[in-house]
Amino acid sequence: MTKDEFVSQLERGALGATALPVTSAILRWTADQLKRGEPAWWKGVAKAWEKRTFVAWTEAWSLYLTCLHYEALSDAECELVPYFPSCGGTAEADPSVALARFLADPPPSFFEHLKSGQRRTYIAARASIWMGPAALFFQRRDLPYYLVEVNAGAGINLAADVVYPSKVFDSALISARVGLDVRPMQTEDMMDRRWLTAGIWPDDLQGIADLDAAIDKINANTRVAAAFLQLAPCPAEKAAAFVTKNIPSDDADVGLLIYNMGTTVRMSDADYAAYSASMANMLKGWGERALWVEFETVRGETYSSTFQLRVHRFLGGQMRSLVMASVDVGNATHQYAEAADAFLGPVVPPAAPSNK
Repeated sequence: MTKDEFVSQLERGALGATALPVTSAILRWTADQLKRGEPAWWKGVAKAWEKRTFVAWTEAWSLYLTCLHYEALSDAECELVPYFPSCGGTAEADPSVALARFLADPPPSFFEHLKSGQRRTYIAARASIWMGPAALFFQRRDLPYYLVEVNAGAGINLAADVVYPSKVFDSALISARVGLDVRPMQTEDMMDRRWLTAGIWPDDLQGIADLDAAIDKINANTRVAAAFLQLAPCPAEKAAAFVTKNIPSDDADVGLLIYNMGTTVRMSDADYAAYSASMANMLKGWGERALWVEFETVRGETYSSTFQLRVHRFLGGQMRSLVMASVDVGNATHQYAEAADAFLGPVVPPAAPSNK
């Protein structure tokens, strides 16, 4: 990550955060400081990132902001606290002076999180995205299934049907909820919960309230059933191998739904090709009882604001794919593929000839 690349991404991020005054001010101030020269704190940031590769244009600056937010949530004496609404501060004042003071002597934990931290953010409006394909695919067949999320963090998205119950969604068909992550987090762990909160912008109070409500619901369910969520350490590139090893595919009475959200956008084209090949090889063992769902931005579009809901399955012995829906968060428009119902639905045999 070069300084110029970081500056351009900061400025682009600030444009998309105009409704959040604290967030946009931090991004603009940081970009301005870097355009003026090379401040001392940039050397520490660059060193922390010297062995990291960022593919998506949002990765670096969103991690930077997450690390700032985490320090404010962790230390009541942090200079940023009075300016972060999430910490009881006000969004009206300019945070730049406090930010300059903080970066003049940041704690070691700030650079450690920049070096190895993985932002996992919760967005309530996207958490239930897997439920539509699940209903169309598994409920039509009355087929129980394992639900697996790649880069699941604390597995909060896996419980979307419990956090926001729907009368038309059959949660009883879910045999197990499995979250895979390079470092799974626990919602009842104070440090992990703080990191999850830090992944939401400090002036997005509604987003933080949504996260708190979801965590409270998950914790209540976990106290009743300890295995409500099953989390396992596993990097994204090894997810298919994990499923093959740990989730049996030889039971014809159970299926599999595996999905990723905001994950493959972080992969290079070569890495995504390898990931897709591993998924296809794993799904082949499940035959027509498995579904791979993705909710990712459009590959090849540097500043893409369009998310695609892509579904993949084996059909007729071949791997087939369909863009089920597209959502442009930039202008709040969406499209739904009419072919999705037929693609996901069971093959219906032709009706017998009528005597009439």
